[in-house]
Amino acid sequence: MEQHDIKGNSGWSEIDEWGPEKVLQVYDPDTGMKGVLVIDNTSTGPGKGGIRFAESVTPAEVFKLARTMTWKCASAGLPFGGAKGGIIANPSKVNQVEWMKSFAKMISPYCPSQYIAATDVGTTELDMAVFAHEIGDMRACTGKPQELGGIPHELGTTGYGVSVALRTTLDFLRDIKHEGSKASRPFFDLTTSLDKKSDDIKVVIQGFGNVGSFATKFLNDLHIKVIGVSDVSGFVFDENGLDIPQLMSDMKEKARLSDLLDNHQQQQHRYDLLDKDEIFNVATDIFIPAALTGVINDNTAPKLLKNNVNIIVEAANIPTTPSADQYLVNNGILIIPDFLANAGGVIGSFVEYQGRTEKEAFDLIEYKITNNVKRALYNSLSSTDQADNTSEFSIRKVAMETAKQIVYRAMLLRKGAISVAREAYARKQQVIY
Repeated sequence: MEQHDIKGNSGWSEIDEWGPEKVLQVYDPDTGMKGVLVIDNTSTGPGKGGIRFAESVTPAEVFKLARTMTWKCASAGLPFGGAKGGIIANPSKVNQVEWMKSFAKMISPYCPSQYIAATDVGTTELDMAVFAHEIGDMRACTGKPQELGGIPHELGTTGYGVSVALRTTLDFLRDIKHEGSKASRPFFDLTTSLDKKSDDIKVVIQGFGNVGSFATKFLNDLHIKVIGVSDVSGFVFDENGLDIPQLMSDMKEKARLSDLLDNHQQQQHRYDLLDKDEIFNVATDIFIPAALTGVINDNTAPKLLKNNVNIIVEAANIPTTPSADQYLVNNGILIIPDFLANAGGVIGSFVEYQGRTEKEAFDLIEYKITNNVKRALYNSLSSTDQADNTSEFSIRKVAMETAKQIVYRAMLLRKGAISVAREAYARKQQVIY
């Protein structure tokens, strides 16, 4: 096991004032397991983050995801820091149980005091059961089966949070229009473009796994029209709105959208499957990336602009590249960043960590995401320069500043720098949970 500590000369190029505190690369010659653990920042509590199990896992990717968790936990006001684990393999091509046991054993000195795991791409509640038993402590991870006191992510906590983030954003835009609040041109244009009934607003969702499918379900419950969903196998689209309950029923026991074509004679509805990349070529009001990192980039961002997308809600982690983000914001597209929009999973994890109930998890997700998204939007609106009618339209930048202040204060207090921390509190009195 190779450990890089921020205090030493690790050669880790990503080090900055926030972290990472530790980067561990582990290898088990008996199983062939290769893994990575990045503990980014623990000033607000033990690092929280899922274990990603995929061939594409790299230390750099795990670090970026760990850093996102630092901001996500801070923004949500949770007593967790940021961390992330990764196992480098296709889980279907190895002995997943043995590899998870091996990974848990090799990082066990840090669990749960410095790292608390959860599910992520390629891992499930059963993997968390294996992980917790190997560590010997049920507090070592969240997302465990209900039989072990868990609140599994399979209940849709992340997808529910995404729906709350979108609903809050739409309510905010309606409020500033109806109240006649002064708004800069980008906000004013959005209130005009989206001044219609919820069931007339069109949404497409890229990714139909745990997060995307539940986001689809909960948006349908809000009577918001989902016109298209995609996964790696294709894109299902109906400009008049998909029949979501029927789609969810037809997808039972199916792994991919393309499986809908295998036995359509047993289904009440026949689906036309388009190429997955066609999702970027349909006109829609709202685009929700709920799949992989970097899917909104210099190639796809202009397509979203061309097709009149007004809002992007980041259900996936780091789905937008920095250059694409700047391009879209400059062109008046509102982006609700991942560390605000998809925090439902980690908020649910916190409730599980406290030993509370599933209902309390969903109640807290609604409360925190509503408040946090609303705070970021109002802070952005209040930064409007009335002289030239411009505002800080990057919600990511505004929310990131809030998260950094929270982590910064915690770092100062950990060091005992009380007088300096007091000044930080005074300067940022508007920062609330």
